Amino acid sequence: MKIVAVVRARDEAHRIGAFCQAYEQCDAILVADGGSVDETIQIAETYPNVKVRRFEGRTQMQNGHWRNNDSHHINFLIQWAREEGADWIILDDADCRPNFFLKQEYRRILDTTTFDIVMAVRVYLWGTDQHFPTMAKPGEGHEYWEPSLWAWRTKLDLWTIDLPPAFMLRIGNEQVGDLHDSANVLDVLPPFALMHFSWDDEDRVKEKVKVYRDSGLIPGQLHPLEFAGPLEPLPWWAHE
Repeated sequence: MKIVAVVRARDEAHRIGAFCQAYEQCDAILVADGGSVDETIQIAETYPNVKVRRFEGRTQMQNGHWRNNDSHHINFLIQWAREEGADWIILDDADCRPNFFLKQEYRRILDTTTFDIVMAVRVYLWGTDQHFPTMAKPGEGHEYWEPSLWAWRTKLDLWTIDLPPAFMLRIGNEQVGDLHDSANVLDVLPPFALMHFSWDDEDRVKEKVKVYRDSGLIPGQLHPLEFAGPLEPLPWWAHE
């Protein structure tokens, strides 16, 4: 069973090493670098199971900004993973990685499950010791964890469809909304989880919000403290 983790990157030198360490049990980690000017590529290439390719696709935005189109970037990685002979593809962000419990078990889960898709809960951190619980429990009442796409069997023929500022999913030629309606899905719930560190540095958060607004990608982008709900201490299982 060949398990391949794929990740988009652009100026992720402060995170790419931790990502590669978290997925060291994978047979390969594919990094599609979208134009880093920091040490992202050099750091990634120090890990023995990592391969790096340049992703050249750029979309011009307002005020001189440019970005890598999410859908095209992900499909580039999916095609690459298929070329590598992956049986399973893990798709994660450079600022997201499995917690201690999932890191210990993800290889066994994917090797033994009969399901075609595995979805996992993402815990959205503020700093390193708090999180936004309603981001992981967005339903009415915020009582139930809502997992999102994390891994799938390559035979499923899953791809993305461009829908700025993000994307939709398709299986074959059919666009899908809730994956549970289109495939057999295993929901992985806490204490197994993914730790999302995109808001671990206040200065970077402010810069990201500014870029989203100035570029026109999300003109009304708010600071996470204004939209992500109340903060709580991390649950006991939310650690690496």
